[in-house]
Amino acid sequence: MVASARSAPDGAARSLETALLGFFHRLRDARVPVSMVEVLDAIAALGHVDLADRAQFRAALAMTLVKRAEDQQAFELLFDLCFPFTPTPDAAARSGHGGVSTGPAADQGEEAGTDGPVSTDLLEALLDALRQDDQAALRTLAGLAVDRYAGLDAQPDASERYYMYRILRQVELYRLLQLALAAEEGAEGRAKDASAPDREELARRIDDFRRMLAEQVRHRLALRVGAEQLAELYRERQLDDLDFLGATFTQLGELRQAVRPLARKLAARVAQKRRLRRRGRLDVRRTVRRSLSSGGVPVNPAFRAVHASKPDLWVLADVSGSVVEFAKFTLALLHAMNQEFARMRSFAFVDGVDEVTGLLDDSDQAVDLRNAFARARVVWADGHSDYGNVFERFAERYGPDLDARSTLIVMGDARGNYRDPGLEALRGLRAKARRLYWLNPEARSGWDTTDSVMSLYAAVCDRVFEVRNLRQLTACVYEIT
Repeated sequence: MVASARSAPDGAARSLETALLGFFHRLRDARVPVSMVEVLDAIAALGHVDLADRAQFRAALAMTLVKRAEDQQAFELLFDLCFPFTPTPDAAARSGHGGVSTGPAADQGEEAGTDGPVSTDLLEALLDALRQDDQAALRTLAGLAVDRYAGLDAQPDASERYYMYRILRQVELYRLLQLALAAEEGAEGRAKDASAPDREELARRIDDFRRMLAEQVRHRLALRVGAEQLAELYRERQLDDLDFLGATFTQLGELRQAVRPLARKLAARVAQKRRLRRRGRLDVRRTVRRSLSSGGVPVNPAFRAVHASKPDLWVLADVSGSVVEFAKFTLALLHAMNQEFARMRSFAFVDGVDEVTGLLDDSDQAVDLRNAFARARVVWADGHSDYGNVFERFAERYGPDLDARSTLIVMGDARGNYRDPGLEALRGLRAKARRLYWLNPEARSGWDTTDSVMSLYAAVCDRVFEVRNLRQLTACVYEIT
């Protein structure tokens, strides 16, 4: 393996090799591009560092494996999961650094995880450890702060960000920097220590302490749910927040794989919501009749039955080049859960419009949207988006079939290349349908810029949604169904 590993017992070397192999695989699962050459470079680099020094070990792997700034967060989290910190006996013996007590008195009479005042002993120990750059003490104090202020037991299902917020609200790092600088200035007349850290050095040490806090939180979460499950949850959260319009080819493939499992979960939630809506208004007559058996006390009220009807869904999707991937994901999601709708009709458009319901229904398990869009007649003139012409042609050809049971969903970026927006035709469609919703894959900050006329369409719609990722798409579909 590496020089340090060869001198170690065979079991320890194999354990390190297994951990490294799992780390490389998890980086790839988190969409961090790690090639075989980079793996070999990382292994070679480890031969030139002290593997017992966690900082050197982390730096060697980061320098050889991370090439993009956006991958740094995934590397930090997965490194902490694959190589958990194990306190040495020496570090454990120093947990009383600065006279910090870990018993009940240290909490000043408060329970761990509460939002009480920061312990004076803890603050003084932190200041002392920061001035001396005592890494072992800082790591121990980070663990103590997590145990005391994170509230892991009070909110066991919360996220890492929530726990960090609770800790940093109590241990104010900016205030800690001010106190450390004030302590270095010292009293008047005291000789200044030449080795005392300056402001930049103190700020760097405080940033390192913040990373230690995050590391300790991850370790405790890994102990609670397991490192493998936590890594998978992180990967799922990344997919949920991935922007449709900015995804790479590899990321788009992973999003497509996530659509069908997401559709099953969403369909179950929609069905549950529909069952809960079956209870209607109070039936006074039946309630009074039931109360006779309990001496006139209405202990068992009766309600009118409500027929929880499924909606008729009409989906009008822009499949022009800029938003075609968003249309693919949304149509695939809705098609996968079409049993939750009484009827679903799908239409695709660019500057012309055509129905693709039959093409989608002909597909087996996976919806072949590329083939469906290629066979549909969605280009009428020059192949550039023309919402006005689309709304007019849609109203003419399909508008008579819309009725009060129909929910019409328009999906697009509302960029019509400075052409007629077709507001009158859209108002006519809204008058016939029960609801009209608009799903826009662009960020709100981009609406009504250049050729976007989103505000004009928003005035006609019942509601407009910003739908940039799977998380927003799931929330939107759940709400409108």
